[in-house]
Amino acid sequence: MLKPKSLLCIAGAAFVVTLGSAPAGATVVAPLVVDPQIFIQQSGTSPAGGDPNLIIDTSAFVAGVAGNKTLQDPLLVIVGAYNGTGGTPSISFGNVSAEPLATVGTYGLTANTATFTSSSTGTAFAQLGLGAGGSESFGNWSGADVANGFAAPSSFSLYAFAVPTSLTGGSPITIDESGAANGSFIIAYDCIAGTGSSSGCATNGDRGQTVFTNTGLVDSGGTPPVPEPSTLALLGVGLLGLGAVRRFRSRS
Repeated sequence: MLKPKSLLCIAGAAFVVTLGSAPAGATVVAPLVVDPQIFIQQSGTSPAGGDPNLIIDTSAFVAGVAGNKTLQDPLLVIVGAYNGTGGTPSISFGNVSAEPLATVGTYGLTANTATFTSSSTGTAFAQLGLGAGGSESFGNWSGADVANGFAAPSSFSLYAFAVPTSLTGGSPITIDESGAANGSFIIAYDCIAGTGSSSGCATNGDRGQTVFTNTGLVDSGGTPPVPEPSTLALLGVGLLGLGAVRRFRSRS
């Protein structure tokens, strides 16, 4: 028979393992299954995880799936156009200059375009009817824009494109985008091969999705960054110092 101390150790270990599998503040009911993560990043850069990944050249960026999973055809590539500006975005892959918008019903898609604002419920995926995790929130997108020198967005226009390819771990594909303004986001969604195209693959572990840390943020350098408050303060101190030096020299 196990002693009370041993039982406490076992229970404590089980609690730590279970707690470590859930987000902070969540009610722990069962270990969570990690979905295959689809990353969007600049071609030729280091592994994804830039929180988000800056896409400096939209004519040569990649989409891939982490691990050894295989996702099915089609891959949904979703562009969140910053404030709906810059024109209607388009996605090119292979020899096709403009991939079509995804067919409603694909993986549970209820719309292939939508508007995403601070008052929207859920994630960018949810606006299109796709079941996914919660990190692609308007707050995360807005915060990333501001952190990278863009004005806080009022909205994003979402477009879901169907790219006719399957993703396999270790073999990312090269795609390009045009039309979306700097400050726009690119994410992707798919299902594990064999789960079907209309089921929605709602079960954890069957769906592949982009999480915020692996999201692509369009930043081709066309928009000048907005100085952060700390930068402005340093600039002000420098100007005051320069003025003091000039006054000292004039008195001398």
